[in-house]
Amino acid sequence: MNGASGNEARAGSEADSAISRTNPETATDRVCARHTAANALGKAGSGDVFVLSHEAAERAVTESRREILDVLATKAVGSQAELARRLDRDPGNVGRDIDVLVDEGVVTWIQNGRAKKPVLTHDTYVVEPLVGTMPETVQE
Repeated sequence: MNGASGNEARAGSEADSAISRTNPETATDRVCARHTAANALGKAGSGDVFVLSHEAAERAVTESRREILDVLATKAVGSQAELARRLDRDPGNVGRDIDVLVDEGVVTWIQNGRAKKPVLTHDTYVVEPLVGTMPETVQE
């Protein structure tokens, strides 16, 4: 499942880029906090952790995209077309949903013969807190 190495919060999503343009200092602090939380959760036994900004989660986690994530987490899927069949959805709509998940760093594509196979990039996904700080047990 791991497409990335180590326990890292990725800062390059589209939502993070928008945050950086509006308030670079706050964006840097938030990226650092997500990175710290991902590392602490990984060390606590949560595996390879990805901490999404709440903006990225708002964009990435819709009901239909959640269904995609559930299938990718529990079933072997060989292609976008196979995933669409399993979900009983139009392959084009599934592809557009996967593209959003790719943009936010949640899914990546792996070449599988002539087809592209969508896979999760990490073991565990967490959304950053909207306000406040991380609990004492999660902080390093």
